Amino acid sequence: MHNTTDSIFSLDYSYIGDNTTTPCINITTATSDSVTKETATITYVQETVSNWLWRTVPLILFCAGLLGNALTVRVLTRLGTARQPTLTFLLFLAITDSVVLLTGLPRYWILYTFDYDIRLISNASCKFYYFFIYSSMQFSSWILVGVSVERVVKTYFPFRYKRWYTTKRVKIGLVITLFVLILVNIHFFFTNGINDFTEGECSSLTQEFSWFDDYVFVYIDLTVYSLVPFVIMFISNIFLIRILRNVQLKRSNMMHERYVRNTNRFSVRMTKMLLVCTIYFLAATAPISIFFVVDSYLSPGFKDSGDKADVARMDLAQSTINLCSYSNYCVNFYLYTAMNDRFSRELRAVLCCKPSGRRWSSAYSIRERSSYRKQSSSYGPELEPETMATVVSDSMHSHPIAGSSEESVI
Repeated sequence: MHNTTDSIFSLDYSYIGDNTTTPCINITTATSDSVTKETATITYVQETVSNWLWRTVPLILFCAGLLGNALTVRVLTRLGTARQPTLTFLLFLAITDSVVLLTGLPRYWILYTFDYDIRLISNASCKFYYFFIYSSMQFSSWILVGVSVERVVKTYFPFRYKRWYTTKRVKIGLVITLFVLILVNIHFFFTNGINDFTEGECSSLTQEFSWFDDYVFVYIDLTVYSLVPFVIMFISNIFLIRILRNVQLKRSNMMHERYVRNTNRFSVRMTKMLLVCTIYFLAATAPISIFFVVDSYLSPGFKDSGDKADVARMDLAQSTINLCSYSNYCVNFYLYTAMNDRFSRELRAVLCCKPSGRRWSSAYSIRERSSYRKQSSSYGPELEPETMATVVSDSMHSHPIAGSSEESVI
């Protein structure tokens, strides 16, 4: 990049007479060198920070994410996924998040620590890497969509919910979704690989495929991975918040004061959790998809101009945004633990090697419902058992991401 300082200052020597030289100081070199050194220093710092991030943060995310997802799988299986469709969604989500972490993070850590790209092991490893990382990330997003829609259906159509949602149907729906995403990403087996055109790198195989990856598929991925899932989840959360507020107002006329106080607290916490988790999902997933779109247009110009400073800035931005996106696959377990009492109790039982507390909790729930039903007779008509269970469970446990690990009455 041409510096205007070079054209203003230069150190020139003009000859006057035969043997006399007079330095005509157009001072160029000192200023130009200082600017160059400053730019080089900033570039070095950016590259160093980027390398440091990829050498340290992936280890933290990898260990925390895999441990959390493994404990989630264990707790959910103890809670009984066979009878609870929501837990089936969350079980698939934990497994899918683990696949994302196992596929993506080790590759970056090895690349920046040992300067070796595992995609270059073979042509097949290059193709499978792209296929697995894109498919698993997109599948994770659509599992969250499934949880959001399931909670809305359960809240607004409680009597039809059991007919519409069964564990078998949930699994079939998830398999169909995965199959569609496989079709979306199967092109990687034909468009990417290692050959003479890529000069030994794992990249697009032809110029036409490179144009497709840079200017077409980035928009497809942005839509499938982030934008459409977020819109559906956001709308679902609006419906859930509305029903929670309505139930909260109506319940005060028919239930015990202590129970009203507790459920009001649960409703407030649930509303905050819905908003926070939806915003976090968008904040974690949308930037990386948008970055790939922007990078498709800016990166070629930076590389052709040889501007190392701009390339270093783009690399640092990609490192930060990419690591934030991977954090989305590590946080669910900690949200479950912090915001769902049933999950946290079962987790403590797992860590203490105790039997599942489902039987005790179910018996306790039945006794509590019986007690509240007696109390409600003095305030108004009794709720039917089905309606009672649905209203109570939806107000206490509805959530699209950290979705509650529900009790058997749900």
